[in-house]
Amino acid sequence: MEAVLSSCFFLPIIVFVILGILQVAHAYVIGVNMTEASQLAARALSDEYLRDPSIINNFERQQLILNRIRIPGMVTSAEQFQIPDGGWVITSFPRSITVSCTYMPGLGEPPLPRFPNPDPLGLAKRVCIRSSATVPIFQSW
Repeated sequence: MEAVLSSCFFLPIIVFVILGILQVAHAYVIGVNMTEASQLAARALSDEYLRDPSIINNFERQQLILNRIRIPGMVTSAEQFQIPDGGWVITSFPRSITVSCTYMPGLGEPPLPRFPNPDPLGLAKRVCIRSSATVPIFQSW
């Protein structure tokens, strides 16, 4: 009788702990992929700046470059990228570019999966996984 009662008490707790650990691990994987995408985007924009500095003011050309960056199941659209205010640092040294990437569930084709999933506590509206990367702009002489 005691074994049944203790199982009824501890089994749901163990299941919730395991689900929590899985969600935290998934959030970590998403964060790592957002960092990778941010680094790729910043590096690509840095290289393009060296070819043509007018890219700083050309939003369409920036979008063309960002549209090429994809990580299956994580980054499916240029809408996930943002260059924050002050992201282009070109008037002082070291020159650099900063790009951030945000995980946006439901965006793209096929749509990105929801996170967290399952979501019994309704946290999806409050969870935002975003990462930024800053890459120096090296002048090749």
